[in-house]
Amino acid sequence: MNWTLTLAGIAAVAWGSADFLAGTGTRRLPIVTVLIGSELTGLVLALAYLAGRGGPLPASPRLIVISALAGVLAVPGMGLAYRAMRDGSPAVVAPVAAGASLVPIAWGLLHGDRPGVVSMIGVVAALAGMTCSSWPTVPRPGRTSPPGRPSPPDQHPSPDRFFPPGQPSPPGRFTPAGRPGRAAFWCVGGAALCFGTFFVLLHEAAPSDPYIATAYVRVAGGVIGLVLLAVARRRVRAHVGGGSTWVLPIAVGVLETVADGAFAHAAAGVAVGAAAVVASLYPAVTVSLNAVLFRERMPAVHLCGVVAALVGVVCLAG
Repeated sequence: MNWTLTLAGIAAVAWGSADFLAGTGTRRLPIVTVLIGSELTGLVLALAYLAGRGGPLPASPRLIVISALAGVLAVPGMGLAYRAMRDGSPAVVAPVAAGASLVPIAWGLLHGDRPGVVSMIGVVAALAGMTCSSWPTVPRPGRTSPPGRPSPPDQHPSPDRFFPPGQPSPPGRFTPAGRPGRAAFWCVGGAALCFGTFFVLLHEAAPSDPYIATAYVRVAGGVIGLVLLAVARRRVRAHVGGGSTWVLPIAVGVLETVADGAFAHAAAGVAVGAAAVVASLYPAVTVSLNAVLFRERMPAVHLCGVVAALVGVVCLAG
């Protein structure tokens, strides 16, 4: 039990790191470029695993179909999440996506799981956190920095240090204390639904063979990545400045693949709700990286939402 939940925690760390890199990268690269790079990386890793596995590959129709559905569904989920983090702060958007854990909890309830009082408190806290995190805020008119203190933009390190020089950030894209708009939260809500369904599908496929399920998931996602590359090749080519451009999407793909494998193994050993809520701690990683590297400040209502969402996930995991 402890080992499987540790694997779910590893998935949370990998997903949170991948979301931070992807959310930062989509401020400089088109979303489709990051998606294609990460999915093709997962495809290469999956094919390498399948080639070195040895012996006949499992060909259960149920395993193949469920894994393929999970892989296909993950692509729009990641695209929506990256779009939301591009347009808003990753520290605010990521906890809203933690609502994905509510989907497998509902699935578990329909299949006989009976959560305790602490788990119910976690559900309420998660819902309250998502509401507060998405609460619209408007900067106070006429508010200025105190004399002798630098203006807000000067208080935060620029993300330019994470990218090759000579590629300025698009105007208006990076605002460390940026307020996500309504479109960003529609996107992250859709991402939460996709990810929650992904958790359930991977749990249903994983018991037969967690690693082969992960490989099939990444192959399905890679096929979608190839389709996207064929459709958007001109746009991708226009934004590719060299080999260094692909470093970040490749890193995202590696982290996503590690997270998928760790979660698949964890979901095979415990109830899907328990595995999903521990894996849903990934927003804490995204928030921590954002706070440490960008020293981001958030409005009080958003900060309360972040804390409530994370407390809710911890309660659900307990």
